[in-house]
Amino acid sequence: MKKVYKITALCAAAILAAVSLVGCGKGEQASTSQKTLDYWIPLSGSTASLVDNLDKTPLYQKLQEVTGIDVNFIHPSGGSLSEKFNILMASNDFPDMIQYNWLTYPGGPQNAIDEGVIIDIYQYKDKAPNLIKYIDSNKEIKKLAETNEGALFSFPFVRGDDSLCVSWGMALRKDWLDELNLEVPETIDEWETVLRAFKEKKSATAPLTITTGAFENSQFVGAYNTTMGYYIGDNQVKYGLLDPGFKEFLMRMNKWYSEGLLDNNFALLDNTTIDANILNGASGAAGLSLGNGIGRYMSSAPDDKFDLVGAPSPVLNKGDVPEFGYLQTAVPPMTNAFTVICADSKKIETAMEFLDYGYSEEGHMLYNFGIEGDSYNMVDGYPKYTDKITKNEEGHSMNIMLSQYTASYSSGPFVQDKRYMEQYASLPQQISAWDTWTKTNMKEHVLPNLYIAADKQNELAILDNSINTYANEIITKFIVGTMSFDEYDNAIAELKQRGIERSLEIRNEAYQSYLSK
Repeated sequence: MKKVYKITALCAAAILAAVSLVGCGKGEQASTSQKTLDYWIPLSGSTASLVDNLDKTPLYQKLQEVTGIDVNFIHPSGGSLSEKFNILMASNDFPDMIQYNWLTYPGGPQNAIDEGVIIDIYQYKDKAPNLIKYIDSNKEIKKLAETNEGALFSFPFVRGDDSLCVSWGMALRKDWLDELNLEVPETIDEWETVLRAFKEKKSATAPLTITTGAFENSQFVGAYNTTMGYYIGDNQVKYGLLDPGFKEFLMRMNKWYSEGLLDNNFALLDNTTIDANILNGASGAAGLSLGNGIGRYMSSAPDDKFDLVGAPSPVLNKGDVPEFGYLQTAVPPMTNAFTVICADSKKIETAMEFLDYGYSEEGHMLYNFGIEGDSYNMVDGYPKYTDKITKNEEGHSMNIMLSQYTASYSSGPFVQDKRYMEQYASLPQQISAWDTWTKTNMKEHVLPNLYIAADKQNELAILDNSINTYANEIITKFIVGTMSFDEYDNAIAELKQRGIERSLEIRNEAYQSYLSK
C-alpha cells in the first residue's frame, strides 16, 4: 500500500500549492505516449548556469534520442531539496522516476518498497540486464546497493575506481613553502612549524583555514588514531569522541587556536571566506577539493608566483602511512545517488529500459564523456575531451561544460569512469594532490551504507539529533577554550547519557547485516 504522509489541515493547502509549482505530474503525460516518462531530478548549479531544464542539455537530448524515450524532467526549485522531496511524498502523486538520496527515506529504502512507494528492481531484473550483470560481477557494490533484505531499490551511482572515492584533502601554498625553505608537512609537529612560519614570516592572519567539516574528513584528528563521528575499527562501528586520542586532538587544536594558527572563525567559515583567505594571503593552508578548490584557485591565481601543493593526511610519526583520511564509499550516500522507479508507474518497463541504458557500454561512454565527435574523440583508445569542454571558446569553465554534456561531474544512474577525473584534474598540482590523498588506510575504516531496521529508525533519529547537537557544541567549546579540559570526562558522560552507546548498538546491528550479505 502506498504510504500517505500525515499532513495537518492547516498546511494541506500550502503543500498542494507547492506541488503544483514543482512540475507536471505524470497524469498529464499519460495520454500522450507510452514512451514518455516523468523524471523528478534535481538540477545542479553548474547545469542551471546555462539551462533551466535537462531537456535542453546535449546529454539528455542524446539519451532520449538513442533510447527512443521522451522524458519530462521535473526539477524541484526553491527551498531545501529535502523539503521538496517531503512535499512530493506528501502529494501521494509520484512521477515514474525519482533521483534522490533514498537512504534518508523514513524507515529506509526497504520501507519505501514495503509501503508500495518504489519497486524492487530484482522483480523486473530481466528488464535491466546491464545493471544486473554489473551488480552481480561486483560483490562489494552489490552489498552497498542492496538493502539488508536483499532488495535492489535503485539504479545507483557508482564510483568505478577506488581513486574516484578521493577528491579532497589538505593543501598548502607551495610558493610560501619554497620561499621559507620548508617541506610539505607530514606530521602534526611539522604542521605546527609550518603554520607558525606562515603567521610570523608571511603575516598570515589565519594560517590554517579549516572547518569542522574538514575534521569530519579525518584531517588532523586522524593522526590520533580516531576521527569525528562513526567509523569502522576492529570489525565494528565506533564513535570517535569515545576514543582516548580524541582528547589529545582537541588539546592540540586548542593550542593552535590560542596561538592564532587556526582560523579563529573556523566554526563559522563559509566558502566565500575560505576563497578570500587563500587568494588574498590571509591563509596558507586549507582543506580543498581537486576541481573546485585547487583547480579553481590555480585558474584565478592573484599572481604568477601563486602555487599550491597537496599534503598527506597528518600523522604523529614521520613515515607512517595515514590510517585515516577522506574517502567516500563506491556507492556514496549523496543527494542524487539513487534513481528509483515508483511502484504506481504505468510504465515500469519503459523506465527500466531508460535507466538500464546507463550501465551499457554505449551508455557508460555517453554519461561519462558525452557525444563522440563533439564533446570527446577517441585518441589511441582513450576518450579525450575536446576543446569545447576543456578550453571553451565562450569562456565557460570545464565543470559547467561537463554538466551539459555528461553526468560524470555530478551523479546519476551509471558507473563513473576514472578517465573523466584524469582529465578534469589534469593540472600538475591536481595530479600530485590526487596521488597523495589516496595513500591512506581509510578504506578499512570508512562506514558503508548501513540500512537501519525500520523499527529502529525513529529511535536512531532522535538519538542522533541529541548526540550530534551536543558533540558539535563541545568540540567547538574545547577548541576555543570556553570549556575546560577538566570537564572532558563529564562531557563524555553526557554523550553516554544522551544514548551514544545505544546508537552504536543499533548501527552495529546494521553493520553485521551488511557483513553477512
